[in-house]
Amino acid sequence: MAFPTAVSGSAGYDKTTSTTQKHRLGTKMEYNDGRVFYYSYAAEAITAGKVTMGSQSATDHDTGLAVVSGAAGATQIVVTNGGSTAVTGSGKYTGDFATRGDYVDGYVFINDVTGEGQIFQIADHSSAATGAALTIDLADNETVQTALTTSSKAGLHKPVGHSVEVWDASDIDGPALGVPTHDIASGEYFWNQSAGPAAVLSAGTLVLGNEAFSSTDGAAGPSASDNSAECKIGTVLAAEGAGNYSLVNLQIKY
Repeated sequence: MAFPTAVSGSAGYDKTTSTTQKHRLGTKMEYNDGRVFYYSYAAEAITAGKVTMGSQSATDHDTGLAVVSGAAGATQIVVTNGGSTAVTGSGKYTGDFATRGDYVDGYVFINDVTGEGQIFQIADHSSAATGAALTIDLADNETVQTALTTSSKAGLHKPVGHSVEVWDASDIDGPALGVPTHDIASGEYFWNQSAGPAAVLSAGTLVLGNEAFSSTDGAAGPSASDNSAECKIGTVLAAEGAGNYSLVNLQIKY
């Protein structure tokens, strides 16, 4: 199934959801007022105006997978799956073409040794039990540039916007991704706003014109002295106190 990489939208489109996928995860939608949204999938219920974050791939998939093969010019890379998490394959390999594999539209990147620094988009992949070979089909026009060896190490990552959660400073699973403009149910596909004016839950008293940062429980707040658990999400257009909603000019992703 092919999806467009970007769509045009206008006010109200951002409030459409579905339980079946209508666009490629990460598809961009931009309004003529400068607001930007990215198509995402909710891993939990998300209240309107809460800062969201991405989720990490399985810890035995994120880096360090042993490469089996990947010659220069190849359109496939084969790696050995990690020892804890099986991978579900896509329709090309399972015969069920309605099935999208765990990492379809995501990325394989070479994180160490020969060929390190290369990254490729994933078109399809096989299923793989723990410790078994995982065959990865690269996206159209993608080919291995620097040949890989059996010493090379690879990592996998799902498409950005997959399994979105509410930002939690005590358990950060990924970068800040955006703020939904209405309540989202777990398991819904939705448009996550990443740029332009947005109503955002306040964790503390924001200051007009100052920067706003991620805070606890999906809220935004002023910068803390230690920014190890925060990231900038935008600047304040209209300030409110803790527990209320401020208007923030989001600057997460354009």
